Amino acid sequence: MTLDILATTQLLAVIVLVAYAFINKGKSSKPSYPPRVPSFFPWIGSLVGFNLRRGEFLMNCISQYGPVFKLLLCGRQFTVVASEEAIQSYLVADALSTRTQNYSIYRILASDSSHTQKLCAIATREFFPLLEKRLAKRTLGDLTPGFAEVLFNRLKRFANCQGSLRRSLTEPLYVATSAILLGSRFSPDTYDDYMVFDRSLPNRFSMLPFWSFPSSRARGRLLEHISKYIADADTDHDDFVGVNFSKAIQKYNLTSKERAPLILAFVIAAHANMFNVVFWLITWLLADPSALAAVRDEIDKAVREEFGGIHGFLVNASPENLQSSSFELLHSTVLETTRLSTVVISVRDAERDIDLKDGERVIPIRKGEYVVAMPWTSHRDEGLYPDGHRFIADRFVKNRVREDMVQNPSKPYFSFSGGKHPCPGRLLAVYELKVLAIIYFSLFDVTPIPQGYGSSEWKPPQPSPKSTGTFHTTEDVIVKLRPRFDF
Repeated sequence: MTLDILATTQLLAVIVLVAYAFINKGKSSKPSYPPRVPSFFPWIGSLVGFNLRRGEFLMNCISQYGPVFKLLLCGRQFTVVASEEAIQSYLVADALSTRTQNYSIYRILASDSSHTQKLCAIATREFFPLLEKRLAKRTLGDLTPGFAEVLFNRLKRFANCQGSLRRSLTEPLYVATSAILLGSRFSPDTYDDYMVFDRSLPNRFSMLPFWSFPSSRARGRLLEHISKYIADADTDHDDFVGVNFSKAIQKYNLTSKERAPLILAFVIAAHANMFNVVFWLITWLLADPSALAAVRDEIDKAVREEFGGIHGFLVNASPENLQSSSFELLHSTVLETTRLSTVVISVRDAERDIDLKDGERVIPIRKGEYVVAMPWTSHRDEGLYPDGHRFIADRFVKNRVREDMVQNPSKPYFSFSGGKHPCPGRLLAVYELKVLAIIYFSLFDVTPIPQGYGSSEWKPPQPSPKSTGTFHTTEDVIVKLRPRFDF
């Protein structure tokens, strides 16, 4: 009797399992949108693959599941949008907030995490409106005097050197940008500490284990220097963005040390993606000799005819003067570089249930879920950008992008975000890239040096599979910088 009951129970269990599998098979065969990336782990989801090779992981998902898909990361649902229509819908959605992304930034910058929420609130109320005001088209020219001259004087130090392309670009850019945004009280000697800390940011955001002591020490020194910068700021006379912000946050009950992460976040925002983009701008031109020759010819002619030479350019290199059609190819080259090097715009969290649009299809987003905008696919759409995977310096020459918006009205172009909240630093970024390229190629003949045993041909490095925001480099480029004239 007992055996009969056991056998019957086992039979019923098999029937239930078969029925359950059949029902679920039927359910899974129904089309669903967007598709979900499967995972063997119920809560962790795709975290391992995502964290280890973030850029490559997302690109592989796009290839396999299409330009819109969902994935699970640590109990949170992420929707990745990579099509033109979906990104446009994402950009205009009022219900999507950057609160969580901002919190993540201040969490890894603040030495006292108890103030993280307060720092995020202060940045939202005080810092972002200040940036939009000071970096707007009508006021940008008030910030930029002296930028070109500082950059020129710093670049001269690399004459006749053979060494890192990345350092020869980023160190002068760091010094010149700090000079106009923060003033002379912010020391250029902080560059090395910044670079050490910057290299650790992908691991810090991913919370992956790594040897953190060097970057933690670098962060500590940066915060200490910034704390002194805030304490010594002459808020009555100096008109730098950093000083303006220091003045605006005096009303909050925070010490200079507690306020330092706000300025460090500003420093990171000014340099992190910019350093990657400027590296690829010069690297991809070096890999295309005909494009480099055309850009250099345009620069030489414009500097000679419109500014009377390089020293005239240094004095009169205002954003307005650089909008001249004489720099049309250079402007196109900058936009082409940002088009190709942009991986992710930002991560936003849904404050309520919303539906995004992807053409005729609806993308349901529930409150608390995250949305990631990844223009990698739309920026390489062959129907919109022929040979979209290639660097073509003059791609934007015949359809000049409006400089005030840094947007392309006829093709998807999301490198500087867009919609109601475009990147407040977009105009400054384009200006800096142009000035650096003009001075760099006016000063030097740049020769890349092949690396590796027996290498006779130079090839540009590949982007890192761990890239976030913009393409990171897997390795540096070694260059020889020969002066083109005496200076």
